[in-house]
Amino acid sequence: MKWICGILLVLLCSCSITGQSVGNGFEGPYEVTYVVDGDTLDVNISERIRMSGINTPETGECYYQEAKDRLTELTFGKDVYLEPDISDRGNYGRLLRYVYVGDSNVNKVLVAEGYARVYDKYASDTSRYLELKEVETFAKTEGLGVWSC
Repeated sequence: MKWICGILLVLLCSCSITGQSVGNGFEGPYEVTYVVDGDTLDVNISERIRMSGINTPETGECYYQEAKDRLTELTFGKDVYLEPDISDRGNYGRLLRYVYVGDSNVNKVLVAEGYARVYDKYASDTSRYLELKEVETFAKTEGLGVWSC
């Protein structure tokens, strides 16, 4: 049964950027040079990226380290493409972006695997809100990650 859930997870998280270019709204590729926490990273253009639409646990909270480790595994040292959201920057001046590695929307992967929750507070400012909520429902039902705390 777990392998079926794994296959579904992969299918839910696939979001191809094939055919997309910088001119079509994607920026990059940029190399990830540092992972701050589970939803924030730095790229080689001296910018800090706040992953749009998601929220991971803060330092000292349940699943903080696991979320940071997973984001590191998915992105550190890799080339990523960035997709802007409705607002360009957040409250602390960080770029708000959806992060892609290959064909995977990393924001969506983190939610689907239970490392992040959808940031409902900014629903009206999140262009992929409904997509993220759909995979969050799966993670929540399965009791994955933050949903097991």
